[in-house]
Amino acid sequence: MENLNTKNQNNTANLSTLCLPRMLPLKEVTYHTGLSSTTIYDMLDKKSKRYDPTFPVQVKISKGRVAWVESEVAGWIKGKISARVH
Repeated sequence: MENLNTKNQNNTANLSTLCLPRMLPLKEVTYHTGLSSTTIYDMLDKKSKRYDPTFPVQVKISKGRVAWVESEVAGWIKGKISARVH
């Protein structure tokens, strides 16, 4: 029984060190940024007047499904906060 517990503890330790990036669907990106979905897609479109090369690019998850890496969105928001004029 102790051997089994040791294996479970090792597996738990391995899982806790494995840190997968969290993926945000568009609805959460709009919530956290305060931007509309149209504005977000305009910011990603190089032909748009709203184009922002600093905005994180979405990741294609499957056909018809995209998401954004949470840490990249958070970094973009923090950058906007840092760049503001006091």
